[in-house]
Amino acid sequence: MGGMAAESIVNLPVQMLSLVDRDGRQTPVRFRYEDEEHRIFQVKIVRILSREKISLAGVREIRVFCAAAFGERERLLELRYGVDSQRWRIFRSLS
Repeated sequence: MGGMAAESIVNLPVQMLSLVDRDGRQTPVRFRYEDEEHRIFQVKIVRILSREKISLAGVREIRVFCAAAFGERERLLELRYGVDSQRWRIFRSLS
C-alpha cells in the first residue's frame, strides 16, 4: 500500500476529504496517510460498498466499507469516522 503492507494497516489515522450531503451524510472521496518513513501518500476512494452508524461501548462511529485505488491496485478497506472525535481512520484493510 505505497510503503505499508496491507496486513499492517490497523487503526491508521488519515486526513480525509469527504463530501457532506444536505442531510449530513458523509461520503469519503480521498485521503492522505503517512507511512513509517514519514512519506505522504494520497489515495482515491473508487467505490463505497456500504456504510452504517455503529455504537460500541458508547463510542459512536460511522463504518464505511470501500474500494480504494493504491496506484494501479485496488484494495478493500474498512474506514471509521468517530462522531465525537471527528476523526477518520483506516480501521483495517480487507484485501
